Amino acid sequence: MSSARIPLVFLGLLLLVGVFLRAGLTRALVDDLFSNEIPRPVQLRVWDWWSPAGNEEYGQYFDAVEKIFEAQNPEIDIVYQIVPFGNYVQKLSTALVGSTPPDVFQSSVYWAEGFHQRGMLRPLDDLLARNAAAPPPERVTEEMFLPSAWRHNQAADGTVFGVPQIIDAQCLIWNLDILEKAAADDEEIRALFARHPDGSVDYDRLRFDAVKDWDHFRRLTQKLTRRAPDGTLEQAGFVINAYGGGAGMFSPWLAANGGHYQDAAGTRALFAGAAGIEAMRFMGRLYWQDKVCPPFRRQISDSELFQERKVACMVAGTWSGKDIIRNTLGWDHFAKTAFPPGPQGSEQKTVTWGNMLVVTRRCENIDAAWRYIKFVCSLEGNLLRSKILGYNGPRLDFYDTEQWQQAMAARPYLSNVKKICLAGDKLRHTEIIAVNHQVNPVIETLLLRFPEIEAGTGPHASVAAALQEAERNANGVFRRYNQQVARWLAQRGPN
Repeated sequence: MSSARIPLVFLGLLLLVGVFLRAGLTRALVDDLFSNEIPRPVQLRVWDWWSPAGNEEYGQYFDAVEKIFEAQNPEIDIVYQIVPFGNYVQKLSTALVGSTPPDVFQSSVYWAEGFHQRGMLRPLDDLLARNAAAPPPERVTEEMFLPSAWRHNQAADGTVFGVPQIIDAQCLIWNLDILEKAAADDEEIRALFARHPDGSVDYDRLRFDAVKDWDHFRRLTQKLTRRAPDGTLEQAGFVINAYGGGAGMFSPWLAANGGHYQDAAGTRALFAGAAGIEAMRFMGRLYWQDKVCPPFRRQISDSELFQERKVACMVAGTWSGKDIIRNTLGWDHFAKTAFPPGPQGSEQKTVTWGNMLVVTRRCENIDAAWRYIKFVCSLEGNLLRSKILGYNGPRLDFYDTEQWQQAMAARPYLSNVKKICLAGDKLRHTEIIAVNHQVNPVIETLLLRFPEIEAGTGPHASVAAALQEAERNANGVFRRYNQQVARWLAQRGPN
C-alpha cells in the first residue's frame, strides 16, 4: 500500500466508527469490534468445604464438577475456595462482609436461616418461579426433593433461600454379623431380616420396620448383650455416649415418640413434655436397668466400639459407612433403620438435616450462580457426588436411577436410606448448635446420674425437672437469637 493511500484508509476507519456511534452503539461495543481479544468468561466465586477424612476424594469431586460444568458453560469460570470444615463458618462469615464475598456457597441447615435473616443471602423465589416451566434437566421445584430436605431451605414466611445439595438423618446402625449369629437360634431376631424371593432369609438386609416399638428394641438389645461368666461385658446390645453428644442422641428418640425438639418456627424448644420425659427415661433404663450398654467413657467413641465388633447397634448418621466403618467391617456387614415408635409415637421416625447451596446478596452474576446451583443440585449433580463421595442425594428421582440400584446391590446397607430420610421430623432447624451447647450438659448429667434423679436424690428433683431446666436454657438461646433476628430485620428493611 502506498504512503499516499494510508491517510485515506485511516479517514475511512474514523468515518466508520462515527457511523457506529451515531447509530447508538456504545464505545465498548466499538472497542470490541476492533479488538482481537477473546471475551473473558464470567468468574463465579464458589465456597465449599472438605472433610479431612476424605480430602483426596473431595478434590476429585470438585475437579469433576468444575470440568463438567465449565464444558457445559464455557462462558463461566468457577473459582473455588475450599476450606476445611472446622474453619469454614468463621472464614465464611468474614468473607461475607469483606471486599470479595463468594457468589455461591454451601451452607449447613444450621447456619443458612441466620445468614438469610441477616440479609446476606439472595432469595430464590423469583428464579424458581421463572424456572418452573423449564424442561426436567433444568427445572428446580419443591416436588423434586425429599420433603425433609426442602423444608430446611425455607424461612418461616415461606421465602426460599437455598436449594438442597445433601440430606442426612440420624439412624440406628446394626452389626449384621452379630445379628446373623444370634438369628441362628432366635426366631425373633431372624424375623428382623428381609427375605429372598424363594423365602430364604436375606442376611444382608434388615427390614425398614424390623423393630416394632421400644419394648421390642429393649428385648432385642438384651438378647444381643453377652457377658462372660464373671459378669464382664463381652458384647453390648446398644451403646449410648453420655459425653458431648447427648442432644443428638436424645432428639431422634424424642421424634420417634411423637415429640419435637423445637417448634415449627424454629424459635422455641419443646422437648420437656411427656414425649421427652419418656424418651429420656427410655435411654436411662437401657443403660442402668437393662445394662445393655458399655460403660460411659470419654476416651472411646461409639463408632470405635462398633468397629471393634463389640456393639450390636449404635446411633449414627446415614452418611456413616464410607468414613467410619468401611475400613473395619466392610460394606456388607451393617444395616440401617429409623428409630422405632415410642409409646406416644405411631411410626418409624428420625431427625434430618443437610446442606444446601445459596446465593449471596452481593452476587453480581446471578445467571451464572443459578446455573451452577441447578447443575450441582440436578440429578446429574446428585449422582456425581454420590459416585465420588458416597453421599445419598436429596432428590426423589435419585433413588430411581440405575446407579443407585447398583450401589444398593453392592452396599446393602443403603437399602433403607430413602425411607429413613422420608421419616424425618417435619420441623426446620434454627440455631440448633447453640441450643445443643445448653442442652448437652443437662442430658449428660441425666444419663450419668439417672438412678439418683429417678429416686429424687440427684442434682435434679426428677427427669422432668432436669429437662425443664434444659428447655429453659434452650429457650434463653432462642430468645436472644430472636431478639438478634429482629434487629437484623430492622436493619435490613423490607427488602
